Parts: sequence; C-alpha cells; structure tokens
Amino acid sequence: MLGGYAIQTIGMPGSRSLLLAGVVVALAATIGAAWLHEVRPRSVVKPAAQTVSTPAEQPQPRALTTDEERFATALWAVHREATRSAVAMSFAGIAYHTEDRDARALAQRIEPLARFFHNAELRVRTMNSPPSLSRTHEKYIDAMALYANAAAEMLKFTEDGDAQRLDAAHRLDVRASEDMLLVGEVLWPGQYKPH
Repeated sequence: MLGGYAIQTIGMPGSRSLLLAGVVVALAATIGAAWLHEVRPRSVVKPAAQTVSTPAEQPQPRALTTDEERFATALWAVHREATRSAVAMSFAGIAYHTEDRDARALAQRIEPLARFFHNAELRVRTMNSPPSLSRTHEKYIDAMALYANAAAEMLKFTEDGDAQRLDAAHRLDVRASEDMLLVGEVLWPGQYKPH
C-alpha cells in the first residue's frame, strides 16, 4: 500500500461472536419470558366445594382496644431503645471475639447496656397493662430480666475470664430476643425483626 491507508473490509463475524450473540439473545428471551410470567394477572380457580381456608392463610390480628393501644404505646418507648441496646450488646460480643479480645473494652461497652436493661425491667414492671395483655406484659418483663442477666454474665466474664459465662450470656440473649419477638407480634405485628 503506497498511500499508507489500508481499507478495512467488513467480513462475516467469527463463530465466537455468533455464539456470544446467541447466548445474549437467549438470556434476554429468558428474562423477558420470566418478567411476562411475573406481571401477568393470575386467575385462581377454586372448586365450588372448597370452603375451608388453606393453612397458608394467616389470620389477621385483632385490633387493639383503647387500653391495649395505650399500653402498647407506653411500652414502645422502652421497646425502641431495648431493641437498639440488644443489638449493641450482640455487636459488643461479636467485636470482642473478632477484633481485639480486650476484656476492658468489652466491659466499657456492656456496662451502660447492663444499666439500661436493669432500669428497663424496673420501668416495665411498674407499667399497668390491661388484663388481656397481662401475659404479654410478663413476657416483656422476663425479656428485660434476661437481657440484664446476659449483660451481668458478660461483665462477670470481663472480671474472671471464664468463657462459659459468654456462652450463658448468649443463651440468655437468645431467649430474651425470642420473648421480645413474641410480644412484638401481639402489640406491633409486622414490625421489622432485627434478630
């Protein structure tokens, strides 16, 4: 080529390019079909004789009475902070195990949480609940006591180094979380579950 400019010709694409294009088209078709399947309105045909509800249907929780709502609102003020503190206590234990293994740092994180749970137990214990929520009230008091005991076990661990105390604290923490979730399902159904 004397002029220094070569003319590039456009030829047939190679087999790899065709294969790649085929895969892309197939994936696009699959995604499109799946999307159409999801957005398509569904009609459910039930036999005329079927009158019993299926077990998958969840019954709607009953509405709270005025007194129950008042109690739920008062307890929510504690619950909001208790949830945050429970998560902080879990993270403190995780940080101890995964980061520094510094018992003094663990104690500094747990001491305010131990005070909070002790005070929260006393505060919830003094609340008046309607008779219909007395078991729920007791369950929440128990949860605060379990969290307080878990924090106390963690603090004892920071003093004596007995790792069994951390295991005991974890078991108490799990039980307290379960109790709080049960109360939440009664008073605040559909609430976000952090644990």
